[in-house]
Amino acid sequence: MVGGGAAGIELATRLGKRGDLDVALVDRDASHFWKPRLHELAAGLLGDGEEAVPFLAHAQSHGYRYEPGALKRVDTEARSIDLEEVRLPQTDELILPPRSLRYDTLVLAFGSRVNDFGTPGVLEYCDMLDSPAQAVALRRKILALALRSAGDPDRRISIGIVGAGATGVELAAELHHAFNDMHRYGGLDPASKLDITLMDMAPRVLPAVDPRTSASAQRILERMGVTVRVGVGVDSVKRGAFHLSDGSTVPCDIQVWAAGVTGHDMVRGLGPFQLSKDRRIIVDGQLAALGVEHVYAIGDCAFATTTPDGPSVPPTAQAAHQQASYLSRALPRAIRGESVAPFTYHAKGTLVSLGERQATGELPSGARGKAPIPMRGWLAKMLYVSLQHMHRATLHGWPRASALWLADWLRNTTLPPVKLH
Repeated sequence: MVGGGAAGIELATRLGKRGDLDVALVDRDASHFWKPRLHELAAGLLGDGEEAVPFLAHAQSHGYRYEPGALKRVDTEARSIDLEEVRLPQTDELILPPRSLRYDTLVLAFGSRVNDFGTPGVLEYCDMLDSPAQAVALRRKILALALRSAGDPDRRISIGIVGAGATGVELAAELHHAFNDMHRYGGLDPASKLDITLMDMAPRVLPAVDPRTSASAQRILERMGVTVRVGVGVDSVKRGAFHLSDGSTVPCDIQVWAAGVTGHDMVRGLGPFQLSKDRRIIVDGQLAALGVEHVYAIGDCAFATTTPDGPSVPPTAQAAHQQASYLSRALPRAIRGESVAPFTYHAKGTLVSLGERQATGELPSGARGKAPIPMRGWLAKMLYVSLQHMHRATLHGWPRASALWLADWLRNTTLPPVKLH
């Protein structure tokens, strides 16, 4: 497996427990972080390392091995992968030289990145939430602004977020939550000075969900004081400002880009793979990469369809989980030469966190053509939090996942909820 995100680490865990396969997980980072919680890390509601799962320790406990390094190339003829050199982040000291690893079966699960759509200035001036390092860097910028505003009663804090999908909506809500907690627990008073603008060219927030769910989320955001601007695109980004397609300008101290998903740039030179327009690896019904043998792709880096003629599987954590679960059963059968039923994606609904005690979303009704079942308030929040615990249980088992839940509860009762560091 190349990539230790939601799909890769789950598949490595499931296959490693079997005991009859030599399973290796390759990742450029030393630990796994569940991507749906990056907005909490950015807002300061999670501390550094609180949710990280170290690959070395986890591999030792679950029957696979961890190979550090960034993927450079796949040689499908020799059935090997080339990895870049590994250096110590703090000192740049060489730890491992470039090397190659052979495989019998390869699973690519290296994820995706935020799509800048070629908009001028995005890469130069915007923060993104593709990794824990980016989330921590954004948090430090936000904290610096909060500290400056504490010493200047006339200084306001303006944050612009492009992308009103789940990531952008959750980030806006959690930033409002965090700034209020800075006042309650940190002795700062930046909440009354906070201006958040959420922008998207789509006609409404959360455009992939039912309009009623979208309207509910927007009402909650606006009650928080978030300015929502939909139906307008971003023409360019300059330092300190978004220039919109309607001719207006949104000045910002912090600029966040959370619009869309696309494949990594390196995919084009990775190997003889067929790629979609957004640089994702096209796979067949069994999640095998088209045009090559013994290579599979899952998670955000894969372009799969829900049915042979249906829409593409969305790049979400629930899709990654379903694909990893499917492949953990299908791969051993395929290795033995047995027939394998195709992967079928089942949409389980959508839940979006909107702060400390509330969320909004919807669950499928189960009847074709019938509107989804709306979920609101604390019940939706409980279901949202349960997704995190289910992911933990998959990686650690229910006893340890329960212990981690208890540790979270104890920490939250004794420490300030926002990390002012």
